[in-house]
Amino acid sequence: PMRGPSMNPALADMNELFGGARISYIFNDIFAASLMSVAPFDGLSDQEIRTTICNANGTRPSLFVPEISFDILARRQISRLEQPGLQCVDLVYEELQRIASQCEPGELTRFPNLRERLTEVVSGQLKRSVGPTQTMVSNLVKVELAYINTSHPDFVGGSRAVAQLMRKLEKEKEEARAKARNLDAMGATPLSSSSLNSYMGVEKENTVNGSRAPPLVDSEGSGGILNFMFGRGKTPTKPAKTIFRTSTGNGQGPPSIVQLPQVPATMRQTDVPPTDREKIEMEIIKILIESYFNIVRKNFIDMVPKTIMYFLVNHVSDAMQNELVAELYRDVELPTLMKEADDVAQRRQICVEMKTLLTKALEIVDEVREFNTFA
Repeated sequence: PMRGPSMNPALADMNELFGGARISYIFNDIFAASLMSVAPFDGLSDQEIRTTICNANGTRPSLFVPEISFDILARRQISRLEQPGLQCVDLVYEELQRIASQCEPGELTRFPNLRERLTEVVSGQLKRSVGPTQTMVSNLVKVELAYINTSHPDFVGGSRAVAQLMRKLEKEKEEARAKARNLDAMGATPLSSSSLNSYMGVEKENTVNGSRAPPLVDSEGSGGILNFMFGRGKTPTKPAKTIFRTSTGNGQGPPSIVQLPQVPATMRQTDVPPTDREKIEMEIIKILIESYFNIVRKNFIDMVPKTIMYFLVNHVSDAMQNELVAELYRDVELPTLMKEADDVAQRRQICVEMKTLLTKALEIVDEVREFNTFA
């Protein structure tokens, strides 16, 4: 059944898959299709990416995107592939048990002890092979986590990630300009550079201490990703924290004591909107994570079926005959294993007695026929 229904035409069914075809269906239509539907950023929010980058920077913001943040986030997403791989092992194990039950010959019903012992040996061999297979699938993930190969030829890399982001920003600018021209053609007020930034959603509407957040593209055309990556471009002013002041006397005059607010036990950046630099860094990290996750997922989809076939399917198929001979062909157990079921022996005795009666009846009929012939 592992090679197809041609091995046993009596079990072939035209309406459903059979034998090894079911295992192939598990590999391609269940395991691979499920992993391809997993997005690189499932369970990972922009806020978590932003916080990881901030934690990687430490006390001083780095000039470039910190590589340790990509390493941490990539490992977190890669580790999510282990559970589907282990589930695939369980599905194939259950399918092998189903195939083993289908291969059972009908003659075994005569020998219940042999049938029970045979099922026990087959199940034991399958269970012993599942453990090493699961360990090897887990090792596939651990191997990927042990070394993040940023030199992989299919990895987008830092420079190409920046270039890809630049193209994305340019495309957004072109789309915004096209919309502005369409509005102008319809009789709307032409958009200036400042209104264009507002139209693109880059310039913030709120002002802090009387100053507005700088646009991504200024009227002089000096905006761009390098301004924010190297700190040339200005970043939006963060909202000022509340400072408590106490004054002496009747409350007139300058305050004499300035008290800072209490430091919260848990610090989060949700209260402060991300700056343009942080947005650029998050986009670059997302491009890198998506590229590397796709590489690892492709390798995992290819290696898991191969691992299961070698450590589970082929190993059980090759070792099963020797295991059955070693466990069943024993002189001490042969009488017990070959003992027929009670109902089978009873039916055989009834058949023997019936055969004896029919033989005697046939002899009587022959004697009567010969007597009539002579008479």
